[in-house]
Amino acid sequence: MKKLFSTILVLGLLLSGNAYAHNEDKFVFLICETEGYSNIRYEVHLDFKKKTVRSFNMSTQESREYKIHNTNERWIRSKAIDNEYERIIIHRYVEEAVFQEFKDDKWKDIFRGKLFCEKIKKRF
Repeated sequence: MKKLFSTILVLGLLLSGNAYAHNEDKFVFLICETEGYSNIRYEVHLDFKKKTVRSFNMSTQESREYKIHNTNERWIRSKAIDNEYERIIIHRYVEEAVFQEFKDDKWKDIFRGKLFCEKIKKRF
């Protein structure tokens, strides 16, 4: 009986993961820069568990939160929580992003160019 209990206990400990571990599949961090003329940098945090995207403009120190409303194999689309007429679209393979606003019955880019993004990992 003791052997059975200790075997079950050991197997349970081996098969259970660390509940406090940071799951990389649920969170993605990107550094995105505009092309060419203005060189604006954004830190973009994707939280797939909460279905949110948070962008942080490093030069103006402004932050905006978006709610993910559509994902597929290629795109992540999310609308601003405080303004449904603004959105960010992130391409999953090319690592590009675009901020857009809804004007004159269609979505238009806010900047003249796309954001080029790089996935980053925590360094310490």
